[in-house]
Amino acid sequence: MDYDGYTPPQQSRRRSRQMESAAFILGIIAMILSCLVYPALICGALSIVFALLSRGGELTFTPKAKAGLVMGSAGLVIVAALTIWTLIVAQVYYGGLEEMMREMYGQLGLDYDAIFRFSSGR
Repeated sequence: MDYDGYTPPQQSRRRSRQMESAAFILGIIAMILSCLVYPALICGALSIVFALLSRGGELTFTPKAKAGLVMGSAGLVIVAALTIWTLIVAQVYYGGLEEMMREMYGQLGLDYDAIFRFSSGR
């Protein structure tokens, strides 16, 4: 209905509500699981892809798709930052990732070399 010359914006039929909902939900999951590398990478990447696909050829995002895009991107940034931070800590404090693993296994009372020999079949 037209009130005072105002016509409410209509959602394009080409846009996908399912894709924007999937982007939003996966963005939330990526943010929540950002301390777990693989689930956050998968959910964050899928959130970005689904947000882009939800446009349906349009140039703008719906607010829900934009939120999914932002949360998925933030989840990926957090995962990247935590991974880089871990590698820097391993290098600075332990002299490398392998030395950090040896120290951690030693604190658990496990022999890193014996585990490595067993897993590689040597």
